[in-house]
Amino acid sequence: MSSSDLQIKKDNSILLLGNPNVGKTTLFNRLCGLRSATANFPGSTVEARKGKSSRSNSTLTFTDLPGIYSLNAKDELSAVCRNSIDGVDCAPPDAVVVIIDATNLRRNLTIVNEVLHHEIPCVIALSMVDIAQKSGLTIDVSKFGEKLGCAVVGVHPRTGAGTNELHEALVNLKNSKVALPDVNDFKVVNTWANEIIASSVGGELATGTFTDRLDRTFTHPFLGLVVFASVMTGLFWTIFTLAAFPMDLVDVIFGYVGATVGGLLPAGDLHDMLVDGVIGGVAGTVVFLPQICILFFLISLLEDTGYLARAAFVMDRLLRKFGLPGQSFVPFLSAHACAIPAIMAARIVPDRRDRIATILVAPFFSCSARLPVYVLLVGVLFIDSPFLAGLAFFGCYILGAVAALFTALLLRKTVISGSSRPMMLELPTYKMPSLRTAFLNTFDRAWVFMKNAGTVILAIVVILWWMSARSD
Repeated sequence: MSSSDLQIKKDNSILLLGNPNVGKTTLFNRLCGLRSATANFPGSTVEARKGKSSRSNSTLTFTDLPGIYSLNAKDELSAVCRNSIDGVDCAPPDAVVVIIDATNLRRNLTIVNEVLHHEIPCVIALSMVDIAQKSGLTIDVSKFGEKLGCAVVGVHPRTGAGTNELHEALVNLKNSKVALPDVNDFKVVNTWANEIIASSVGGELATGTFTDRLDRTFTHPFLGLVVFASVMTGLFWTIFTLAAFPMDLVDVIFGYVGATVGGLLPAGDLHDMLVDGVIGGVAGTVVFLPQICILFFLISLLEDTGYLARAAFVMDRLLRKFGLPGQSFVPFLSAHACAIPAIMAARIVPDRRDRIATILVAPFFSCSARLPVYVLLVGVLFIDSPFLAGLAFFGCYILGAVAALFTALLLRKTVISGSSRPMMLELPTYKMPSLRTAFLNTFDRAWVFMKNAGTVILAIVVILWWMSARSD
């Protein structure tokens, strides 16, 4: 690719690529906001988010690719990113934006090298520059770009700073041919990365900081579990406390709608189908939406702070004993609200066998729909003993978790046996969470749930009502 000006035309396709936890999705949300849609990548079950960004009389279409460490890794997420860049099963992109963490340049340059080898127009978005500066680093963006042969733009995904410059760099691409190391020669790649950093980065990252001491606690074999249990207790208490009022409100609203529609229609099959089947089915779906929204909102905040990666690291030690990776704990968290979003969230598990096991055992965890049953049974059995009632209620949750873990162990030893891929996990820097990102992610998850799961639930409820009505 010789030195040239590569003009991006209106409404062309741009891929967003980068390692996990570099601010890629936050940048996507800042660029596109609610002007995005969720679907699956062609030829895969991996979720895709696409959105449009308009600046200075030009509109660009961005696709948020999954976070990966290498394009050449043998897993589904890497294959999706590789195929998207090469135009396999989809239209080839016009350019790629590689988002890299300014505090972890050496590791991030590995994937930059791989992308540049594909000889596709490229822009580097340098995120977390403010954190790098606070930690003692100074980065000469111009020299950095010269060494890579492409534009480098400093961005702040949370505030939106640098997004206009990024958009401008994409509209007026300037890439030049530079010598690149062989992607398979890790020693040469590291030497190349060290040379680039030495020529364009000054200072050293501070060590022995407060965050290092936090990590020693959060990832400790015992203290880490104590912190995790405390965080999860607070999470579920918040969910069940805050969701109570909107769930009751949903019941009241749909009860009123059902009564109103029922009063307008004469008695008969149409009356019963609309009131008991359609309206009742919609109510049975929407009533759990508050819990699902609060759960995903809180999970997004935890992920944005950097704690969720620490929790996965801690849980990996426990879940490995049952044939599951640490990433499975995020779908298991979602399962306490509803098994359907938990199964959808299992996409983050990279290994196919681990992912199948996670999906199969997620329904064992106690979801919101079981709470009324638990309350009824516990209230009847322990009417005069609040302590035993609370203990039994807690035991229901523990029983579900134990059943899930031992079922996973049985599955991994029999029908889906095989060695699992070791969990490769980066501990991201601690950051203040972005409320904007959390709200957008929650809206996206809620919409996907209502569109995909809600329609299926409604159809099943109507069919069950019809079968029940025919048997009477």
